[in-house]
Amino acid sequence: MDGWEDPQFNELNNSLHQYANELALSNKGLEQFSYMVSHNLRAPVANIIGLSGLLSDENYPSELKRDFLNGILDNVKRLDVVITDLNSILQIKKEIGEKSETVNFQDLVNSIQDSIPNVMHKEKVRIVTYFQRVCELFTLKTYLYSIFHNLISNSIKYHQAGLAPSIQISSRVSDGRLTLSFKDNGLGIDLVKKREHLFGLYKRFHNHVEGKGMGLFMVKTQVEMLGGSISVFSEVNKGTEFLIEFNL
Repeated sequence: MDGWEDPQFNELNNSLHQYANELALSNKGLEQFSYMVSHNLRAPVANIIGLSGLLSDENYPSELKRDFLNGILDNVKRLDVVITDLNSILQIKKEIGEKSETVNFQDLVNSIQDSIPNVMHKEKVRIVTYFQRVCELFTLKTYLYSIFHNLISNSIKYHQAGLAPSIQISSRVSDGRLTLSFKDNGLGIDLVKKREHLFGLYKRFHNHVEGKGMGLFMVKTQVEMLGGSISVFSEVNKGTEFLIEFNL
Protein backbone atom coordinates (compact mmCIF):
# COMPACT_ATOMS: atom_id res chain seq x y z
CA MET A 1 0.00 0.00 0.00
CA ASP A 2 1.39 3.44 -0.95
CA GLY A 3 2.58 5.52 2.00
CA TRP A 4 2.72 2.52 4.34
CA GLU A 5 5.90 2.11 6.38
CA ASP A 6 6.88 -0.83 8.55
CA PRO A 7 8.42 0.44 11.84
CA GLN A 8 10.50 -2.73 12.17
CA PHE A 9 11.84 -2.28 8.64
CA ASN A 10 12.78 1.33 9.37
CA GLU A 11 14.50 0.33 12.58
CA LEU A 12 16.43 -2.41 10.77
CA ASN A 13 17.38 0.00 8.00
CA ASN A 14 18.66 2.57 10.51
CA SER A 15 20.64 -0.12 12.33
CA LEU A 16 22.24 -1.24 9.07
CA HIS A 17 23.21 2.33 8.22
CA GLN A 18 24.76 2.78 11.67
CA TYR A 19 26.62 -0.52 11.35
CA ALA A 20 27.92 0.48 7.91
CA ASN A 21 29.18 3.80 9.26
CA GLU A 22 30.91 2.09 12.19
CA LEU A 23 32.46 -0.45 9.81
CA ALA A 24 33.76 2.35 7.58
CA LEU A 25 35.38 4.04 10.59
CA SER A 26 36.91 0.74 11.68
CA ASN A 27 38.34 0.22 8.20
CA LYS A 28 39.92 3.68 8.31
CA GLY A 29 41.46 2.78 11.66
CA LEU A 30 42.82 -0.48 10.26
CA GLU A 31 44.36 1.41 7.34
CA GLN A 32 46.17 3.68 9.78
CA PHE A 33 47.46 0.70 11.78
CA SER A 34 48.63 -0.90 8.55
CA TYR A 35 50.44 2.31 7.68
CA MET A 36 52.17 2.32 11.06
CA VAL A 37 53.33 -1.26 10.68
CA SER A 38 54.49 -1.00 7.07
CA HIS A 39 56.13 2.45 7.18
CA ASN A 40 57.11 3.08 10.79
CA LEU A 41 57.93 -0.33 12.26
CA ARG A 42 59.47 -2.13 9.31
CA ALA A 43 62.04 0.56 8.52
CA PRO A 44 63.77 0.67 11.92
CA VAL A 45 63.58 -3.12 12.25
CA ALA A 46 65.22 -3.54 8.84
CA ASN A 47 67.90 -1.00 9.82
CA ILE A 48 68.61 -2.81 13.09
CA ILE A 49 68.95 -6.14 11.30
CA GLY A 50 71.25 -4.65 8.65
CA LEU A 51 73.46 -2.79 11.13
CA SER A 52 73.66 -5.83 13.40
CA GLY A 53 75.03 -7.83 10.48
CA LEU A 54 77.65 -5.18 9.79
CA LEU A 55 78.54 -5.00 13.48
CA SER A 56 79.35 -8.72 13.55
CA ASP A 57 81.64 -8.44 10.51
CA GLU A 58 85.26 -8.48 11.69
CA ASN A 59 86.48 -6.63 8.60
CA TYR A 60 85.21 -3.25 9.84
CA PRO A 61 87.39 -1.07 12.15
CA SER A 62 86.24 -0.39 15.72
CA GLU A 63 85.45 3.29 15.01
CA LEU A 64 83.06 2.35 12.23
CA LYS A 65 81.50 -0.32 14.43
CA ARG A 66 80.76 2.36 17.03
CA ASP A 67 78.83 4.22 14.32
CA PHE A 68 76.91 1.00 13.55
CA LEU A 69 76.08 0.61 17.26
CA ASN A 70 74.89 4.21 17.50
CA GLY A 71 72.72 3.59 14.44
CA ILE A 72 71.18 0.56 16.13
CA LEU A 73 70.43 2.58 19.27
CA ASP A 74 68.82 5.36 17.21
CA ASN A 75 66.55 2.87 15.47
CA VAL A 76 65.62 1.24 18.78
CA LYS A 77 64.52 4.69 20.01
CA ARG A 78 62.45 5.15 16.83
CA LEU A 79 60.78 1.81 17.50
CA ASP A 80 60.01 2.82 21.09
CA VAL A 81 58.36 6.07 19.91
CA VAL A 82 56.15 4.27 17.38
CA ILE A 83 55.12 1.62 19.92
CA THR A 84 54.29 4.35 22.46
CA ASP A 85 52.15 6.14 19.85
CA LEU A 86 50.45 2.88 18.93
CA ASN A 87 49.62 2.31 22.59
CA SER A 88 48.12 5.83 22.80
CA ILE A 89 45.84 5.08 19.85
CA LEU A 90 44.77 1.74 21.34
CA GLN A 91 44.05 3.52 24.63
CA ILE A 92 41.50 5.68 22.82
CA LYS A 93 39.51 2.56 21.96
CA LYS A 94 39.50 1.48 25.61
CA GLU A 95 38.61 4.84 27.16
CA ILE A 96 35.38 5.17 25.17
CA GLY A 97 33.78 2.91 27.79
CA GLU A 98 34.40 5.48 30.52
CA LYS A 99 31.46 7.30 32.05
CA SER A 100 30.23 10.41 30.23
CA GLU A 101 29.58 13.61 32.14
CA THR A 102 28.55 17.23 31.57
CA VAL A 103 31.66 19.09 30.41
CA ASN A 104 31.88 22.89 30.52
CA PHE A 105 33.79 24.34 27.56
CA GLN A 106 35.16 27.38 29.40
CA ASP A 107 36.45 25.17 32.21
CA LEU A 108 38.36 23.13 29.62
CA VAL A 109 39.95 26.22 28.07
CA ASN A 110 40.87 27.61 31.50
CA SER A 111 42.43 24.29 32.51
CA ILE A 112 44.49 24.12 29.31
CA GLN A 113 45.72 27.71 29.72
CA ASP A 114 46.69 26.97 33.32
CA SER A 115 48.67 23.91 32.18
CA ILE A 116 50.87 25.90 29.74
CA PRO A 117 51.48 29.29 31.44
CA ASN A 118 55.07 29.63 30.17
CA VAL A 119 54.04 29.08 26.54
CA MET A 120 51.08 31.44 26.89
CA HIS A 121 53.35 34.18 28.25
CA LYS A 122 56.28 33.60 25.89
CA GLU A 123 54.19 33.60 22.71
CA LYS A 124 51.75 36.27 23.97
CA VAL A 125 48.82 33.96 23.17
CA ARG A 126 45.32 35.47 23.15
CA ILE A 127 42.36 33.10 23.44
CA VAL A 128 38.86 34.53 23.05
CA THR A 129 35.84 32.32 23.75
CA TYR A 130 32.17 32.66 22.80
CA PHE A 131 30.14 30.02 24.60
CA GLN A 132 27.01 32.06 25.25
CA ARG A 133 24.79 29.99 22.91
CA VAL A 134 25.81 26.65 24.38
CA CYS A 135 28.40 26.23 27.12
CA GLU A 136 28.55 22.50 27.79
CA LEU A 137 28.21 18.99 26.37
CA PHE A 138 27.40 15.64 27.93
CA THR A 139 30.34 13.55 26.74
CA LEU A 140 33.63 11.88 27.68
CA LYS A 141 35.69 14.59 29.36
CA THR A 142 39.13 13.08 28.69
CA TYR A 143 38.45 13.03 24.95
CA LEU A 144 37.06 16.55 24.75
CA TYR A 145 39.97 17.89 26.81
CA SER A 146 42.43 16.19 24.45
CA ILE A 147 40.62 17.61 21.39
CA PHE A 148 40.69 21.16 22.80
CA HIS A 149 44.31 20.80 23.94
CA ASN A 150 45.60 19.52 20.61
CA LEU A 151 43.83 22.20 18.55
CA ILE A 152 44.95 25.01 20.86
CA SER A 153 48.52 23.67 20.91
CA ASN A 154 48.55 23.43 17.11
CA SER A 155 47.44 27.04 16.75
CA ILE A 156 50.21 28.20 19.09
CA LYS A 157 52.87 26.00 17.54
CA TYR A 158 52.13 27.03 13.96
CA HIS A 159 51.70 30.77 14.46
CA GLN A 160 53.11 33.31 12.03
CA ALA A 161 56.51 34.79 12.85
CA GLY A 162 56.16 38.21 14.41
CA LEU A 163 52.42 37.79 14.97
CA ALA A 164 51.10 36.81 18.39
CA PRO A 165 48.78 33.77 18.22
CA SER A 166 45.10 34.71 18.41
CA ILE A 167 42.61 31.89 18.87
CA GLN A 168 38.82 32.21 18.78
CA ILE A 169 36.80 29.30 20.15
CA SER A 170 33.02 29.43 19.85
CA SER A 171 29.94 27.21 19.99
CA ARG A 172 26.53 27.28 18.33
CA VAL A 173 23.54 25.01 17.86
CA SER A 174 21.56 24.52 14.66
CA ASP A 175 19.15 21.78 13.57
CA GLY A 176 19.93 19.67 16.61
CA ARG A 177 23.69 19.79 16.05
CA LEU A 178 26.36 21.43 18.16
CA THR A 179 29.21 23.09 16.27
CA LEU A 180 32.50 24.01 17.94
CA SER A 181 34.74 26.39 16.00
CA PHE A 182 38.50 26.78 16.56
CA LYS A 183 39.81 29.69 14.48
CA ASP A 184 43.35 31.13 14.49
CA ASN A 185 45.57 33.62 12.65
CA GLY A 186 48.40 31.17 12.05
CA LEU A 187 50.39 29.93 9.08
CA GLY A 188 47.44 28.18 7.47
CA ILE A 189 47.53 25.11 5.24
CA ASP A 190 47.42 24.70 1.47
CA LEU A 191 44.30 22.52 1.35
CA VAL A 192 44.42 22.16 -2.44
CA LYS A 193 47.62 20.14 -2.06
CA LYS A 194 47.30 18.72 1.44
CA ARG A 195 43.63 18.23 2.35
CA GLU A 196 43.75 14.48 1.60
CA HIS A 197 46.55 13.91 4.12
CA LEU A 198 45.57 16.51 6.70
CA PHE A 199 44.42 14.07 9.39
CA GLY A 200 46.80 11.27 8.45
CA LEU A 201 49.12 9.64 10.93
CA TYR A 202 52.63 11.18 11.06
CA LYS A 203 51.68 13.82 8.48
CA ARG A 204 53.26 17.25 9.03
CA PHE A 205 52.85 20.41 6.98
CA HIS A 206 55.37 22.79 8.58
CA ASN A 207 58.85 21.47 9.36
CA HIS A 208 60.38 24.46 11.13
CA VAL A 209 58.98 23.41 14.53
CA GLU A 210 59.17 20.14 16.42
CA GLY A 211 56.32 17.65 16.12
CA LYS A 212 55.42 14.12 15.13
CA GLY A 213 52.24 14.67 13.16
CA MET A 214 50.11 12.88 15.77
CA GLY A 215 47.94 15.78 16.97
CA LEU A 216 45.36 16.09 14.18
CA PHE A 217 45.19 12.31 13.76
CA MET A 218 44.32 12.00 17.45
CA VAL A 219 41.78 14.85 17.22
CA LYS A 220 39.94 13.26 14.30
CA THR A 221 40.01 9.82 15.92
CA GLN A 222 38.61 11.11 19.21
CA VAL A 223 35.97 13.29 17.53
CA GLU A 224 34.72 10.31 15.52
CA MET A 225 34.79 8.01 18.56
CA LEU A 226 32.45 10.52 20.23
CA GLY A 227 30.12 10.31 17.22
CA GLY A 228 31.12 13.66 15.73
CA SER A 229 32.76 14.93 12.57
CA ILE A 230 35.50 17.46 11.85
CA SER A 231 36.17 19.72 8.87
CA VAL A 232 38.74 22.40 8.12
CA PHE A 233 38.94 25.71 6.26
CA SER A 234 42.33 27.30 5.74
CA GLU A 235 44.47 29.56 3.57
CA VAL A 236 48.23 29.95 3.63
CA ASN A 237 49.23 32.87 5.91
CA LYS A 238 45.56 33.60 6.64
CA GLY A 239 44.88 31.17 9.44
CA THR A 240 42.86 28.01 9.93
CA GLU A 241 39.40 27.14 11.22
CA PHE A 242 38.43 23.69 12.47
CA LEU A 243 34.72 22.93 12.80
CA ILE A 244 33.62 20.04 15.00
CA GLU A 245 30.00 18.87 14.93
CA PHE A 246 28.13 16.66 17.39
CA ASN A 247 24.52 15.51 17.42
CA LEU A 248 22.62 16.66 20.51
